[in-house]
Amino acid sequence: MIDRLRYRLNRWYNTMSRTIFIKLLLLLLIPNLLLMFVIQQLTDRQVQQKASEIHNTLLGLEHAVNREIGSLFGVVTTLTNQLIIEPDVQRILTSSWRDRLAQGESPTPDAELRKLQTLYDNQAAMLSLLSRYRLVWTNIYSLAIIDTQGNVYLSTAQNYQIYPEDILASRLLKADFDDPLPWSVNDALTKESNMITIARKIYGTTMPQQVIGHVVINLSLNEIQSSFDTYNYFGNMIFGLYDASGKGRMVYDGRQFSAEEGEVLPFAEIGDRQSDVSFRGSSWRMIVKRMEESSATGMRNYLFVGLDNQYIHEQTKAISDSLKYGYAIFLIVALGVSLFGATVLSRRIGRVLKAMRQFGKKQWGTRITIRGNDEISIIGNTFNSMASHIEDLLEDVSVQQHLKRLFELRVLEYQINPHFLYNTLDTIHWLALDSNQPQISRMVEGLSKLFRIILSKGSETITLREEFEMIRIYLDIHKIRLEDRFDYELRLAPEVQEYKISKIVLQPLVENALLHGIRRLRTKGMIRVSGKMDGSWIVLTVSDNGVGMPEEVLASQRCLIDSGLWEEEVMSGSSYGMKNVDSRLKLMFGDTYRMNIESGGPSPGTRITIRIGAEQ
Repeated sequence: MIDRLRYRLNRWYNTMSRTIFIKLLLLLLIPNLLLMFVIQQLTDRQVQQKASEIHNTLLGLEHAVNREIGSLFGVVTTLTNQLIIEPDVQRILTSSWRDRLAQGESPTPDAELRKLQTLYDNQAAMLSLLSRYRLVWTNIYSLAIIDTQGNVYLSTAQNYQIYPEDILASRLLKADFDDPLPWSVNDALTKESNMITIARKIYGTTMPQQVIGHVVINLSLNEIQSSFDTYNYFGNMIFGLYDASGKGRMVYDGRQFSAEEGEVLPFAEIGDRQSDVSFRGSSWRMIVKRMEESSATGMRNYLFVGLDNQYIHEQTKAISDSLKYGYAIFLIVALGVSLFGATVLSRRIGRVLKAMRQFGKKQWGTRITIRGNDEISIIGNTFNSMASHIEDLLEDVSVQQHLKRLFELRVLEYQINPHFLYNTLDTIHWLALDSNQPQISRMVEGLSKLFRIILSKGSETITLREEFEMIRIYLDIHKIRLEDRFDYELRLAPEVQEYKISKIVLQPLVENALLHGIRRLRTKGMIRVSGKMDGSWIVLTVSDNGVGMPEEVLASQRCLIDSGLWEEEVMSGSSYGMKNVDSRLKLMFGDTYRMNIESGGPSPGTRITIRIGAEQ
């Protein structure tokens, strides 16, 4: 049973498409495991980034709202500090307090009239004073002072009034209110949405323990609302302000300001850190900040900002789900592409294998037709080209074998042994000596040595010592030919004698010196060839005292040396020798080779300097 199952599995696996598919799956397994790990890491990182973004947003919102609320209370503190010590304010409120104490006496008609006149004058003085203060701080909606008799001195730009019933209903004016700067967003004195009412007791300057009135300020919360809306990126955020006593409460949820009743947050437990807090029946990620306590008023307030944890959970879940769903889609697509690719690939490879087997059985003319530009089509095209080439080679093999035998016979017939040339020149040398012709003997002997050095047993390079020896023989032959019209001087330093160089490098330069410099000289010429070591460079110099080069010829020669072109006129002109030497040295030594041509100036003739890196 097990053997039969193994046999069936082998048959199923041995098909090419399934083999490729299984191998592709195995190849995909490790990358997918790594991909799962990477996705998990990306998910954690995205969640951390989202949490950091939320934390930074909460901090930014807390900072912005704190700044605006702090500025608002700062305005109130500064204004009231100045207002309560105004002489007119102290005079009017103190007088009202004293009149209230004397209300038991029956006033005369004249006293009533004076009282009404005083009240009218006080209203005018207070209105002027309060209007001046309100215009200085533009965010003040209304500014009022209420004395102990219930008289209201009010400055406002809107249709706002304070009635006796408002004074009786106001919690901010209660005698038992301990906060030095109580505030509310739903007090009887508020009357408008998006507004906060702040009250402060006024003490007599001559009676520091006696309350003689109250100052009531209504301020717009639009700037605080604007700052909140600017940082409310997520749409599920709130902020609030609680005083230390818990009597002053304000919460803004992005739609309206409200005063929370009954629910007091554990500010002392939360502290200045980010915590999860239950509020309004939901869980919130909150930051609570204790606002700076005013030294003048002694007020203490807590500011908090929060983001709904349900929103945070939804966002992190959306990030995780998007990555997981993306991976699932990728895996399904990868499996489908692997199966499809394995099928197509196996068919294309099968056609190649079939053609190769046919061609291996000497079925000449077998070709593969595969479309596309991938590697398999390249293999197919290469196979077709190779098959055509092999067939051509097989077709030519028999003819080539026959021609090979004929060519070997012809090569043997026309082959010349170099020793025959050396022996012939040696015979001419001895015949010249027997005939008493020493010059002919010297020239033939020199020519024989020159040929031996040039041939150098097939080697492409010779030593500088051999190169200088070849130059000496070459110049000796020309001295006999030109009847001693020039002298020469060869200097080769011992330390460079065994350095290898291309054959016939200096000879073309010496030949140019003879043909173009010395032969046109009416006086006796001089050719100097030297080789020495200069630091890490081998310096070879060929100089003469000939007629030199015209400027245009010198510029042409230098331009030719700098270029890498071989042109027809160069091959056939007088510049061939120098260009030939330059090209061969560039090929042999590359960037460690330099050639410089100098002609004219204070020294007559031409000087060619070759520099080669000694490490080469």
